[in-house]
Amino acid sequence: MNSDQDNSRLPARRDSDDVQIQLETDAQAVMGFLPQTGTIDEDEKIPMAREEGYDSLAIKWALESQPSSTADKLRLLIFSIAAAALVFFLFPIERFFKPAPRDLGPMSIGGPVLEESLSQAKIRQKPWLKTLIEMDRLYFQEGKLTEAIGLAESELGKLTRTEWEAWQKVYYRYWELLLDAGRVHVLKTSARAYLSPFPEDPFANYYFARAFLTAADPIPSFTLETKTAYRQEALRIAGRIDRVESALDARRTHPQTTKDESVVLSDLYRKLRLEQARLYVLVWKLGGYAEDDHPDVVYRDKALDICDSGELSDMKEAKELKIAVYTHILDRWYWFEGRQIIQNHLQKRNDLRNQMERLVRELKDSER
Repeated sequence: MNSDQDNSRLPARRDSDDVQIQLETDAQAVMGFLPQTGTIDEDEKIPMAREEGYDSLAIKWALESQPSSTADKLRLLIFSIAAAALVFFLFPIERFFKPAPRDLGPMSIGGPVLEESLSQAKIRQKPWLKTLIEMDRLYFQEGKLTEAIGLAESELGKLTRTEWEAWQKVYYRYWELLLDAGRVHVLKTSARAYLSPFPEDPFANYYFARAFLTAADPIPSFTLETKTAYRQEALRIAGRIDRVESALDARRTHPQTTKDESVVLSDLYRKLRLEQARLYVLVWKLGGYAEDDHPDVVYRDKALDICDSGELSDMKEAKELKIAVYTHILDRWYWFEGRQIIQNHLQKRNDLRNQMERLVRELKDSER
């Protein structure tokens, strides 16, 4: 075999001087010859610009700095002030810092029922009382919410419908715990079933309304048919609450009602009224926050009338609901519009905004 051929297969030994230098790419070559920033003198810029075909007047304006005149500065200042005024007028700061929603707290039969405060004979006579005491021990003393709910479901599941009324306080505590646990759909199902034989029970109506309003939160994702169904259901619940409120009002004003009982009934009444106002706002929301002479505006105004009533006018929750309604009205009230009829009164945009600002101040003052 030829030795030259064998040598050609061996790796060639190269000195450092023999290493081939890779040619620069086009981009690298161009970058290598570009002058650094600021290296071109002004005298060189003019010929280069003329070679590129620029107009002589354009070259002159580009090289000559044009000082701003006093009139230019004044026009810029006036424009800035006008722009700031428009932003302040169209986007007032209080519209973006709304108060955090509060809650009156759920309807409750009170604190825990202690076994030590009751005789054993009384507990044996009332099986529901034993269950209630055990539920309260699990929840209030041991913090076992799931176990307390499970105990209630186990015992209530054994009852016939004729026993429901006797066990109503267990139902009330059960609904309170379901709300604390966020089990909205179970709460809605249980309260609806209880309302079938007892349609005017205040606790059942309250907890069913709370569960319904919570379930209605994802409204934007609803179909038109779902929105229509929710609207009809909201009006049914609000109508039923009307009858419950009338019954509560009659009971609390009855001559034989004690002062303590009247306080409890008044608290139930206010909480139901607030839920009713929220239901009316929901109906208005399902209609797309209608305005002017649209029929759904009636429900918006009903909600505001409830918040303005004597029982609720000083409540923080009622003020927060009014602020939410006013915010939606102002959001859709264009600057060129005149007055709108709100609660049967013609109101200006600024008047409504002033009312909302006053409510915000009252809430802030109450927190101090």
